[in-house]
Amino acid sequence: MQYTVDTQINEGHLELNNLPFENGSDVKVVLIPKASLAKMSFNKAQKLTKSIKGNLSDDIVSERAEK
Repeated sequence: MQYTVDTQINEGHLELNNLPFENGSDVKVVLIPKASLAKMSFNKAQKLTKSIKGNLSDDIVSERAEK
């Protein structure tokens, strides 16, 4: 199950409340800074996306290659 929530980091702390998971659940947190894609060119957005390390980037790159 995946769950997306918008929040802010305040003084180096991240707080998430009322998530649909049981207490003690193991989770992986992926932080993606918000960016205004409307202010970026598509090429710059694609370059920034490719710079993300890990499976997320690989999935996005392969999905774009299929289109």
